[in-house]
Amino acid sequence: MAKFRVANINCENCANTIKRSLEDEFGKIDVDLSVEPRVVSLDIEDKDIERFKTELDEIGFKVIEQI
Repeated sequence: MAKFRVANINCENCANTIKRSLEDEFGKIDVDLSVEPRVVSLDIEDKDIERFKTELDEIGFKVIEQI
């Protein structure tokens, strides 16, 4: 399981945008809206992390750091 702190996630609609846009490609994605900055979690192989971060950025959400 990989976890990322992500900027610009403000609400449930933002979380749903991430899920709708990326779950088909990367599988189940969880977004924790109870912490700031928000935490996005998913099962992902190391080789796919950079692509995930790039695609997340393309829809307006920037990874601050992997945790």
